[in-house]
Amino acid sequence: MAAYLLGNLKVTNPDEFEKYRDLVTKTIRDHGGEYVLVDMNSVAVEGDAEHLSVVLKFADMEALQGWYDSPEYQEIHPLRADNSEGTVTFANTGTAKND
Repeated sequence: MAAYLLGNLKVTNPDEFEKYRDLVTKTIRDHGGEYVLVDMNSVAVEGDAEHLSVVLKFADMEALQGWYDSPEYQEIHPLRADNSEGTVTFANTGTAKND
């Protein structure tokens, strides 16, 4: 069952955050993940969403957690955490009741 990372971030230091962006893609791909979307100008329809929306897809929650906990990602994580604010959520693919 696929697992997703949902990020909703406000970049507080663009120059330092750029360093993170330059490094993170390789860590994602090395762990079998892929970008579903990245939007630097997302629009909040409800609530107080920030301007950067990111969705990553991994094969399952184990793969997603493995990427997040990996030494490669943890080494660059401070570049994201120290230069942005917002939420990062892990979610499993589920079944929606459509009736």
